[in-house]
Amino acid sequence: MRFKKIVTTMITASSLAFVGVTATNSINASDNTVQAATTSTVDLPLTTLYVKTASGAPIYTTPSATGQVGASSNTLAKDSAWATTKAIKVGDITYYQVGDGQWLSSNDISFTAPTISLNKTMYVNADGSVNLYSSANNGYFLGTTVEGGVGYTVYESTTDASGQVWYNVGQNSWINGKYMSDEKPAEKITMSATAYDPAVLGSNMGYGGVAANLSKYPKGTQLKITLGDGTVLNRTVNDTGTFAYSNPNQLDIAMPNSQALQFGRQSITVQVVG
Repeated sequence: MRFKKIVTTMITASSLAFVGVTATNSINASDNTVQAATTSTVDLPLTTLYVKTASGAPIYTTPSATGQVGASSNTLAKDSAWATTKAIKVGDITYYQVGDGQWLSSNDISFTAPTISLNKTMYVNADGSVNLYSSANNGYFLGTTVEGGVGYTVYESTTDASGQVWYNVGQNSWINGKYMSDEKPAEKITMSATAYDPAVLGSNMGYGGVAANLSKYPKGTQLKITLGDGTVLNRTVNDTGTFAYSNPNQLDIAMPNSQALQFGRQSITVQVVG
């Protein structure tokens, strides 16, 4: 779903044209005018509206003081999301401003984001577990979690008021979409590591590399290395040697000699990222 989270004074006719509304189409007030006896205007906090009408929501002109509202032939697509900060009540209908002189009728909108049916596997892209909630909008923590790196079937998606996508992983249990991916995360392996300075050995390879067993990590493999203290190093395999050749579960990380001497031997996690 495309979410137009824009302050209403900045939503122009051209931005409406982006979703298929022709800004130059004229409004035939004589043929499509709604009349009512009284009007009242209300300022709103920034609010998101969702078009619910299957054929799209007609765009109306600003209601006049006498309750006249001109309806255009233009519409906004079903399930599209729009921001508003102003409403005008005309009789039994409330109109919400979504642009300069452009309003939607309460008959055509909802304040609840639509859900989209899905049936596919997605993966939790996170370290550790991620909480599940009862709803995408102000839901409460269900007391259950899903595990990072594991694939789950998702059945629905929706968008919260901030534009963030959420997924239903079953039994109305919702997870924030920022933790989900269509691609399975690369496996993380625990290994041992030491450090060395290539310059001390007469090499000019610099400090962006790592020595590895090439049968396990061929030259050019990009690794994400997480040290015991949480420090993350992104290195490319560019070297091997007696140490790495005979120790497939260990890496030798290139760094300046002063750092290498302090590094010692550490337990690390390694993930292939390229």
